[in-house]
Amino acid sequence: MTDTDATVWAAQAARTSYGRLLALLAAADGDVPAAEDALSDAFERALTRWPVDGIPDNPTAGS
Repeated sequence: MTDTDATVWAAQAARTSYGRLLALLAAADGDVPAAEDALSDAFERALTRWPVDGIPDNPTAGS
């Protein structure tokens, strides 16, 4: 797996699941800015870990 592969997969996950993931994260306390920060951190971690560990079977955990 290359950095480019991870970027393509992360971009796909962002395009198809960003709104749903943001809603799930914000649902607990209604803090949308904190949810956006958490989601940004998750995508950053994906871009550093996926080239090393491979892409998980379900990158967006339920989409």
